[in-house]
Amino acid sequence: MPAAAFANDVTQDGPTTLESRDGRKLWLDFAMETVTSLRHGTPAAGRLARAVCDARSGAPLSSADFGRLADEDLLRIDLDTITFGKSVLDAADAPAILILPISFHTLSARKSRRDVTDALGASLKSRVMLELMDVDRGTPLSRLSEVGGVAAALGRGVLVRLAPGRDAAAAVKGYRPHGVTVEAVGLGEGDSELAAGMLAFAEQTRGAAPTVMVFGLPSEDFFAIAGVGGVTHASARRAA
Repeated sequence: MPAAAFANDVTQDGPTTLESRDGRKLWLDFAMETVTSLRHGTPAAGRLARAVCDARSGAPLSSADFGRLADEDLLRIDLDTITFGKSVLDAADAPAILILPISFHTLSARKSRRDVTDALGASLKSRVMLELMDVDRGTPLSRLSEVGGVAAALGRGVLVRLAPGRDAAAAVKGYRPHGVTVEAVGLGEGDSELAAGMLAFAEQTRGAAPTVMVFGLPSEDFFAIAGVGGVTHASARRAA
């Protein structure tokens, strides 16, 4: 069944412009997606998707470029994300739960962690799940467990974004988050490749977390394939 759209009355007047510490001009843009429970065929949460792009070319930052941003840049992006997330939750058709992306590196630093805690406030604890970005195979298990505990204390649960590829679940080996997520755009080009990549991701992450989420699918037509393959939740890009 089609998923209900959330936050129709939340608007943004174009992307936010910011300048990184090294002088690079960036765009920060947001979009809302509905996360559907594939088992029940009903909306389970709202997901705040964000894009960080080079202002000159309009191209999204690569993982390597994003990783080179200074801690203060990452904090600014995360605080702007929380601010926009609050506007979503204040809307008349707000989702009961909102998934917010937050940099793992932001929550690793004590001062930045305090800033995020203050920005979220106690009132949002029951309404948000934090999706930890920038976790990779080189992330120490002890650090992931520590930051995961911080994130768990700030919201309803902890999701970890994984990079698609061979043994995608290696980054969370030894740590069991509430869910693992992946962005559909990295799973393959064309319908067949995307479907195959999605099924491979679900197989690789089986048992890594109670929920396996694929975000940003081209349409809800992929939901049936995802559900059969072991994905528990999915979202589709909203039409412009």
